[in-house]
Amino acid sequence: MSNPYLELLEQVSPATFARDPKPGWAGPGTLFGCRAVDLSEVPAGCQYVAAGIPFDGTASSRPGASEGPRAIRQASLVFSSYLDSLGEHEMLDTRTGSVFRYAKANVVDAGDLHVYPTDTRRNFQAVATEVELLARSGATPVLLGGDHSIGFATFVGVQRALSARQPQSRLGLIQIDHHFDFGANSTIHGPLYHGSNARRISELPSMQPDRMAFVGVGSITRKGQFDGLLKAGSHIVPAREMRARGVAAALEPVVAAFRRNCTAVHLSIDIDVLDCSVAPGTGNVTIGGLSGGELMDAVEVIRQLPLAGIEIVEVSPRYDPTGRTPQIAAQLLFELLFREYRKPEASAIP
Repeated sequence: MSNPYLELLEQVSPATFARDPKPGWAGPGTLFGCRAVDLSEVPAGCQYVAAGIPFDGTASSRPGASEGPRAIRQASLVFSSYLDSLGEHEMLDTRTGSVFRYAKANVVDAGDLHVYPTDTRRNFQAVATEVELLARSGATPVLLGGDHSIGFATFVGVQRALSARQPQSRLGLIQIDHHFDFGANSTIHGPLYHGSNARRISELPSMQPDRMAFVGVGSITRKGQFDGLLKAGSHIVPAREMRARGVAAALEPVVAAFRRNCTAVHLSIDIDVLDCSVAPGTGNVTIGGLSGGELMDAVEVIRQLPLAGIEIVEVSPRYDPTGRTPQIAAQLLFELLFREYRKPEASAIP
């Protein structure tokens, strides 16, 4: 008697399946299923190099951001086949009316950087040094946090690499965050913690206030600190202004100023800029934060600037059983890395 299942095997070979897409949960555990490389051996010609920074040693309320890099990578796998299935088509974003294509970019994943959970100074040393190594390869680092204290070290690493290539370069910081992260010191953690990263960046010898922008802020803060940042020349775009004027109009002065003042930009996105009803998987519960569409629009405006570093931090998947918070982070990165606007002004929707 013949076996119908064995007969099925006679009809195929490995080549039969080679080009078929895999389901969204399958594939190597790298960002968008890209090739894994060693930290010190990023191939020449890469456009982006991903790395995780699983550190949450300065969490003040709800730890868990150390689980963020793995969750974002896992969530990103659903997009790994998009470039093959959609890359040949002209695409229309029906939410915004923009026309674009998904273009393949040379992306690799260098795994996770070294972290030291109970030693913030050594953690700063390791992250800054290894981010500099990644950035010196010529690829743009795409960094997956981790609590926001890593933002100081990542900025320093990118800045040092940029200065080595261009001694007169001026790196700016655009921080999309519900908070300013401009604290001077924490009684619990000391001078380097998730609420001080922007202040530590402002204290770098080559940094100027007009090369710092705080986008999407909506938390309660000291009025003296707010007034001081404005007086010093920093750019502040609160969430309420983005809603009142529209995201593009609110950010237009920032983009214009950064074009004048900066050689390149380090983009730091704290997922808690989103309202907690949108992205519950983070350490800080945000009331009145941005919507997902507003965050996407902000990133679409800022991508006009030359980005020397990109990071997304504070994803804590344990607080979001739906998985939507890491999924939002992954989609945000996917659209940022792979959209190609061949006709920037084109719109098919009036």
